[in-house]
Amino acid sequence: MGSGFVNATAALDPGLIFDSSYDDYMLFLCGINGSAPVVLNYTGQNCWAYTNTTSEPDLNLPSITIAKLNVSRTVQRTVANIADNETYTVGWSAPYGVSLKVFPTHFDISAGQKQVLTVALNATLNSSAASFGRIGLFGNRGHVVSIPVSVIVKFSPSNSTNI
Repeated sequence: MGSGFVNATAALDPGLIFDSSYDDYMLFLCGINGSAPVVLNYTGQNCWAYTNTTSEPDLNLPSITIAKLNVSRTVQRTVANIADNETYTVGWSAPYGVSLKVFPTHFDISAGQKQVLTVALNATLNSSAASFGRIGLFGNRGHVVSIPVSVIVKFSPSNSTNI
């Protein structure tokens, strides 16, 4: 499951990007149990400087992976517009066993501006099988951004059957 093939020409004008900084990655790495000595060894920085940590699903990547969806989870993605002003429509296909909603469903974004997308995932059945979906951002100037979504284990409150 991926975002599609590499189109070098389209990469020159992607429209929206998912911007993450060095500190974003440090917050993520320092949030992994037992990682502090490794982070110090490779970066020369102590994790104690990063008091608020980021979990894997919350790192601003152009994909969403939930290893264990326990009833529900909300994640956010922030996109930055590096093109001209554009209007986007948001569509999605939910992974099997999951209901998915994205807010907002339409947005206007000016050049250089950012937009936060809130993604709500809810388990609709119990399953240990990985399932895959997709969120698509479709711009009126022809830009298309694909966000793959994968959910591994799902626990639904309405179905108490063992996995």
